[in-house]
Amino acid sequence: MLTSLRIQNLALVEDLSLEFEGGFTVLTGETGTGKSLLVDALSLLVGVRGDGDLVRSGTDRAVVEAVVEGNFASWTGFLLERGLPEEQPVVLRREVGANSRSRGWINGAACAMGDLRDAGRIWMRLTSQHDHQSLLSEERHLALLDETLGIQPNLSAEAEAVREAEASLKARRKSESDREQRLDWLAEQLTELDRLAPKPGEWASLRADREPLRHAAQLEQAFREATEALRTAQPQAGAAHRALVRATTFLPDTQGDVDRLRSLLLELEDLLATSQDQASHWSREGVDRIEALESRLAQYEKLARRYRCEPEQLHDRLRELREEQKNLLGDETAIEELVARLTAAVEEYRLKAEALHGQREKLIPKLEKVVHHRLARLGMNGAILQARLTLAVDPSSSVLQNGRPVRISPVGFSALAFWIESNAGEGFRPLAKIASGGELSRLMLALMGGAVEPKITADAHTTDLTLVLDEVDAGIGGETAIAVGAAVRDLGLRHQVLAVTHLAQVAAQADHHGRLQKSTQAGRTRSDLEWLDAEARVPELARLLSGHPDRPEARVHAESLLSRKS
Repeated sequence: MLTSLRIQNLALVEDLSLEFEGGFTVLTGETGTGKSLLVDALSLLVGVRGDGDLVRSGTDRAVVEAVVEGNFASWTGFLLERGLPEEQPVVLRREVGANSRSRGWINGAACAMGDLRDAGRIWMRLTSQHDHQSLLSEERHLALLDETLGIQPNLSAEAEAVREAEASLKARRKSESDREQRLDWLAEQLTELDRLAPKPGEWASLRADREPLRHAAQLEQAFREATEALRTAQPQAGAAHRALVRATTFLPDTQGDVDRLRSLLLELEDLLATSQDQASHWSREGVDRIEALESRLAQYEKLARRYRCEPEQLHDRLRELREEQKNLLGDETAIEELVARLTAAVEEYRLKAEALHGQREKLIPKLEKVVHHRLARLGMNGAILQARLTLAVDPSSSVLQNGRPVRISPVGFSALAFWIESNAGEGFRPLAKIASGGELSRLMLALMGGAVEPKITADAHTTDLTLVLDEVDAGIGGETAIAVGAAVRDLGLRHQVLAVTHLAQVAAQADHHGRLQKSTQAGRTRSDLEWLDAEARVPELARLLSGHPDRPEARVHAESLLSRKS
């Protein structure tokens, strides 16, 4: 459970410290006040990629820090496994620089972004306002099911072992038939690629360097002109400084102006040095440098066309060709041994993927039952969701399941599609073809309910969760919105729920209500959060209902919603 959160220099948030309690907490506010920034801050703490655009203008980094309690046994095992300080409550910290570089810490120890992502599975489930759209893509259904059921598929090592065994066998068989011919061809290709010697990231770096180099002469001239102008300004500013120093003898109050002018002199001196350095730099980076850079870029493009790949992939292509050459020259392993190695790798992958598939099959009926019950409570009476689990067939695969070639993947060979019968007797159809935006929101909320149902999930870390809902109630209203609010409130009975919403019907169900608002101070805009008591909630709910916090009929409606909750 999240107990405290501090956000510094994240977009409109300058410095915001928040304390959270259990139950259902709602955040409201006008559009643009920064409600989703709190979701962004929490997403950074679970390893989501950070962008320099999030950093508040005029600062060099954004910082998010949280204190998390609960799931003590799960945290202990995780911290021990990663070699991190075994302290609880756990302190998570993330920094994102204006240059988009990120750093993370857990209990004061530096950690990888992957550690923050894995830690996030222990304490948080985050659903953004766009996540329900993932229900429209069958490619996302399997991942959504696993997230809902708490399954963490990771057959990367087994899948890679199969691919490596396949590649080795394929290379050996090729070497048996045309080994010498292949070696001659490889030598020719490697000579050309070795001459270029492509490096990882070099293509992007060269392209980034090219643009300013094209204007080297203009840059040099500009900085030389700036240097001369600054040299001219320095003596004049120095004379003014000396004159003001004399003035202080007779008028001490001018000392402030003397200090300001001295600061200006120091700035002029620094700017002069910078201009001189830049002029020298762009003088060196002249025609020869741009010609050499353009020539190398042209070589990249030429070889990329020849090898039918992107220029940045040439390094990988070179590595693959060298590996094949090495196998042909030095690997004397018999084909029989390679076949045996592939057979063993295939069987290991198949058994683990079969177990993963079986785990999904076992949990799906329980999930469907819970989702069906929750959909009825969310105003979708008669709607039934089916998670249709099948085998992902791949004709080129060497792995057979029930006599059929199946996909080799880190997530196993399962394929999944959600189908729905919106009304009894209409028959089931693919979810993407019939669900409206409001229905998708409610389906996602129903799945979220299944994700935290202890009797369903395979994940042991489903207690003391923080559920973050960013406008999952979009596209609904009226009595349905009231039902959605009640469903979110029920989640809050078992877990901590933080929800961003524009619906008064949902906000009225919360145990704690925070309102975000913008203010302008010293010419800068900032967002602040105010916790509302029972009396202050009425005008805020009225604003959500009508746009006017003081409209009498809206206030009556708001009071009705609050009394309905109690």
